[in-house]
Amino acid sequence: MLKLIATDMDGTLLNNKKEMPKTTFDLVNRLHERGTLFAVASGRQHFSLQKLYGEIKDDIIIVAGNGSIIINKGEIISVRSLDMSIVKEIIELASVNPDLRLTLCGLKSDYMFENNVEQVLPSYLVESHFPVRKIIHTIDELPDDEQILQIAILDPENNSRANIYEPLKVLSNRCHLAISGSEWVDIIALGVNKGVAINELQKMLDASYEETMVFGDELNDIEMMQQAFYSYAMENAVSEIKKVSRFLAPSNENEGVIKIIENFLAMTS
Repeated sequence: MLKLIATDMDGTLLNNKKEMPKTTFDLVNRLHERGTLFAVASGRQHFSLQKLYGEIKDDIIIVAGNGSIIINKGEIISVRSLDMSIVKEIIELASVNPDLRLTLCGLKSDYMFENNVEQVLPSYLVESHFPVRKIIHTIDELPDDEQILQIAILDPENNSRANIYEPLKVLSNRCHLAISGSEWVDIIALGVNKGVAINELQKMLDASYEETMVFGDELNDIEMMQQAFYSYAMENAVSEIKKVSRFLAPSNENEGVIKIIENFLAMTS
């Protein structure tokens, strides 16, 4: 009996065109009927995930910002934000490379600097990843009561490890740097990751290691893989994820997540 299934989105559940399998919503409903809760655990912010899941967004668990916020059936149950002093340091360090694109992912909105507007970032990416956003010129324009959950940094040169992670890792003892793909590095509060969030859900749901299934493909999924017996690396996953996972799922292009869950339902019917 599985009590919790959690999946990453980009490169895992979504195909390379960022499309969700058509049967996802029906599958989620069938899981719930069986007493298994479905969670999405992504580097994306909650606004993006809520938009993707539309009519069932309040029926699932959303772990957004690599674990910086957890929303259970529409209710925020956990928020872990960055200290504003760290936010300012990251902005200053990243400004050395003018090609990098920073987005401050807040609790109330996402904030893009003037040089991050649609003519710089592809419009499809802006709409899909940051559907609720404001353009700012400086950090002083943030609302006084805003909390920054994550800083998402895009490298247009597609070399996030060299161009973002390496220059910023001097801050790794004060915040967590998560490589979310060849283009992205996400920066969150120290001690925050998808694995910590999954563990929090396991305690809340009384779900054991053996009653949890997870799917992932990138380096920011490593800690999550270590929280479940049924840990599935996608066929297209980076080698580091395959090393720490117990099982292999078909690629995101072949709806691997859906196929594995369908097999589970068939075996337990």
